[in-house]
Amino acid sequence: MKQWIKIGLLSCATVASSQVSATNFSVDGRIDAMGGAGTAAADYLTGVFYNPALVAIYSRKDDAGLLLPSAGLQVMDQGGMVDDVDQVQKGFSKLANSDPSGAADIENGLRNLNGDALSFSMGAGMAVAIPNRYLSMAFYGKTSVEGITLPDVYTSTADPIDMADGTAVGTVALGLAEAGVAFAGYTNFLGQNITIGVTPKIQSYLTYTYVETVEKFDFKDFDKNKTTDNSFNVDVGAVWFYGPWRFAAAGKNLIKNEIETKEVFVNFNGTRASKTYKYNYELTPTYTAGVAFMTNYFIVTADLDLNEQERFVGLDDNVQMFRAGAEIDLLYQIQLRGGFKKDLAGTYDDAFTAGIGFSPLNMFHFDLAAIYSVDSTYGVSVNMAYEY
Repeated sequence: MKQWIKIGLLSCATVASSQVSATNFSVDGRIDAMGGAGTAAADYLTGVFYNPALVAIYSRKDDAGLLLPSAGLQVMDQGGMVDDVDQVQKGFSKLANSDPSGAADIENGLRNLNGDALSFSMGAGMAVAIPNRYLSMAFYGKTSVEGITLPDVYTSTADPIDMADGTAVGTVALGLAEAGVAFAGYTNFLGQNITIGVTPKIQSYLTYTYVETVEKFDFKDFDKNKTTDNSFNVDVGAVWFYGPWRFAAAGKNLIKNEIETKEVFVNFNGTRASKTYKYNYELTPTYTAGVAFMTNYFIVTADLDLNEQERFVGLDDNVQMFRAGAEIDLLYQIQLRGGFKKDLAGTYDDAFTAGIGFSPLNMFHFDLAAIYSVDSTYGVSVNMAYEY
């Protein structure tokens, strides 16, 4: 069962993302390796994912760029939820085979399960950028899915069997597809070098809600209840730069949207009354400030989200990120990167990132990144880019 849970988790991410055709978060091996701090440090090709004003910052040799493919996956198993659910279900199997030790497995599993959280995100994207001195443009499409699995442990009884009969486990996930075009231009205002950008975009939402008693819970059934919706949204951004310094600000998803999931009814076997589960996802504006010190061979950068995102209403999954990273470029051929991410809202553990890039002839770019935290978070992202 434990292996099926792991396979089901990845299947959930894969299937949900395959049914939509664009993404909500960036998937970029270069910036991901630097902690995700791209508001000031991304380039004209990947800037559309972080700050549309970056599309207008390019070198004389840049005529066009293509990002394809770009993909990533991240999983957080806080508290060992996969193992705890597996222990409870093995306990029920033992009891069904007249093995009395199953009761102890159920009790221990439920004790550990209370407070666990399992979350995942996965995405893919592409972009085409055409910079010029009149009006730079970048066309992009991206697709993502993010979800969280939480237990609803029944604590009104001390009997482990009754507790398990009244305990539910639920997965709620949002797939978000978007496609749009960023427009950016350069201006000299009061002697200051500034770029300003805007990205109008179309978004499509897909939600899944799956709740079941802990004995019957199975990730493979995540897609039983889904909803779909569409909307228009917009991103804006600005960059002020002087010499090697960049100071940037970006606002993403400026039009707030609340997305409702389907109601799921759970009929418990024990003394607990039946319960209906329903969630709302708030796609709220996110405002980020960034700074970067950039030279030909060295970059150091940092981003700070200025507001907290609630995401699924009523669930403890709010985020507000601080990100920082650095890059060392070895003769324009190999790039070494590292970074750090901290969730000021406390949902995610502090995480470290690292990665490497290859740029033969400075025309083809291959970037690979990994994320790791001591407690629970693992992830990887990769992209290939071409410049002409």
